[in-house]
Amino acid sequence: MVKAVGVVVALALAMVVAMSVGGVSANCNIALLAVCKTAVIGGLKPTVTCCSILRAQEACMCKYQKDPKYGMYINPARKMITSCGMAIPNC
Repeated sequence: MVKAVGVVVALALAMVVAMSVGGVSANCNIALLAVCKTAVIGGLKPTVTCCSILRAQEACMCKYQKDPKYGMYINPARKMITSCGMAIPNC
């Protein structure tokens, strides 16, 4: 069960990244978004660290959104993205 939650969190975080601005960066690493799991799954306010990582991976969000493994997690991540002061990308 814990492993499944971890996968869901990673995917949700990937989705968050996928929702950002267009380009794809060589530094896209969805695993870094694991720090955002409580914000995505629990609906809690994202931490400063979470928002910082989201911003650093902003260019990866459309890539994540288009990936079938992560795309379904975009909607749960919308609140977190906007809570970090970021715009929801139009990919």
